[in-house]
Amino acid sequence: MSDAGTHSDGPAPLPFDPYVSREQTRLTTVYSTPWTYDPTQVDGAAERPGDVLNLGRLVQHFNRCEQQLPRVLRREALDCSSLTFRRWSAGDPTAAQLWHFLLPSGQVVVALTLDVRGTLIDIIPLLEDLHYASVESTGIPLEQIAADRIGCTPNSDGQVPGFLPERHQLVFSSVCAPELIPDEDTVQRVIYRSDLPYRAQHSSICYPMELNRRPTTVGALGPYASLICGHQDYIENCVLLSAVQAVGSAARLREIREVAYAYVHRFRHRSAGQSSTYDRRTALEDITDGLSQLELELSYSVEVGGDIGTLVPALRVESFHQALFGAMGLTERAAIIGQMLQRLGNAIAAELTSVESMERRAADRRRVRTVVSVTFVTTITGTLSLLFGFFGINARQVDQHLSMFDDHYTPIYALITAILLCAVAIFGVMRLQERWEERRDRGRTRTWEGTHRLLAREVGTVILDPAATPGARRIPGSRLAAGTDRRRRSTPR
Repeated sequence: MSDAGTHSDGPAPLPFDPYVSREQTRLTTVYSTPWTYDPTQVDGAAERPGDVLNLGRLVQHFNRCEQQLPRVLRREALDCSSLTFRRWSAGDPTAAQLWHFLLPSGQVVVALTLDVRGTLIDIIPLLEDLHYASVESTGIPLEQIAADRIGCTPNSDGQVPGFLPERHQLVFSSVCAPELIPDEDTVQRVIYRSDLPYRAQHSSICYPMELNRRPTTVGALGPYASLICGHQDYIENCVLLSAVQAVGSAARLREIREVAYAYVHRFRHRSAGQSSTYDRRTALEDITDGLSQLELELSYSVEVGGDIGTLVPALRVESFHQALFGAMGLTERAAIIGQMLQRLGNAIAAELTSVESMERRAADRRRVRTVVSVTFVTTITGTLSLLFGFFGINARQVDQHLSMFDDHYTPIYALITAILLCAVAIFGVMRLQERWEERRDRGRTRTWEGTHRLLAREVGTVILDPAATPGARRIPGSRLAAGTDRRRRSTPR
């Protein structure tokens, strides 16, 4: 692409933007990357899409919502003669440009645009090379070139982080007459990057209605490639921005899922090394805080990204955008991961309720212990007051000529001793019961193994022994292996 985006060679100005009339076929491959910026630190670092791409009459809408749409971080023309491919050998491209886009979430998405000569069938090997990034320029892989352009440094093992699995290819072609429209078989060969016949009833290709209205326009979408024929320049550029948004959303959705699974693992093994309710509560609070951030990221980086009609009022742009998100399965996957986060949050809330219940029981035990201690002290002081009061009364049972330790006062000492022993016994029994309840609370099984046994008890699920499976490898030192050995030793022959 040139500085102004895509260009047409149409001669006469029309009351509407002219349709594309280039001779070459344009291939744009959008790659997701692990590179990201802090969204609060990149204000002014990227250009508005309307200042770089030809967006026609829609430029005002894109510029007004620039904070919610992809922006152009950098662009660079590549030397076509220096490009080499693994499968493609039918000639050098006539133009090549490398794009770095910045999404509102801070993600960096890379796009490579090539203009090549040849029919749609001829470019299938090149599409295969571009999909797997089997492209080099002067012997340097495309991934390293894209990383060097934005200052990405090698990691600890000396490797530069490459592209992520999420990517989408766009094939742009011009159509001059209705009879030149590619047939359905050609469309499927391009989208599936396979020059083989197919059965039409077994295909996931979708045709958005608004992109196929005119006799000379075609819009066909697949999960990994799309074919756009006969549309205007600004529609092609809008399609490119939609593909950038979709690829970035797909990458962020996968990252959210991976983090959510890590939280599930931590939640399943939350009792390991946590001997107090404080440790458990702290771990659960950390997971809850992470879940809140994941839910916010899921909403603003994935779900909201699937809606462009609110920002850009154009039927063809909205039709392609929604169809692309549907073809890539982002809408359904976002709903599934959202339910996963919600249910994990519900499980954490239930666990926090259990922790709060344990903390209340511990507080009740502390309160009872305090009451018992105060009562014990009161009992001792009351008993001593009883003793000294007894010796202070003027009665015939108290002989002033006898010592207070004389055997004559044995009954009163026996009574006082019995009272003290009863108080000590009550305090000791209550303390033992409290410690037993604390050990019982700490000894509850709250791991994934406990979930298996819960299902076995309630539903009748069968818990299999991996050690009994033919060819199974025993894991030495594990709790499962130790438990298996104990069961084997206790099983009568």
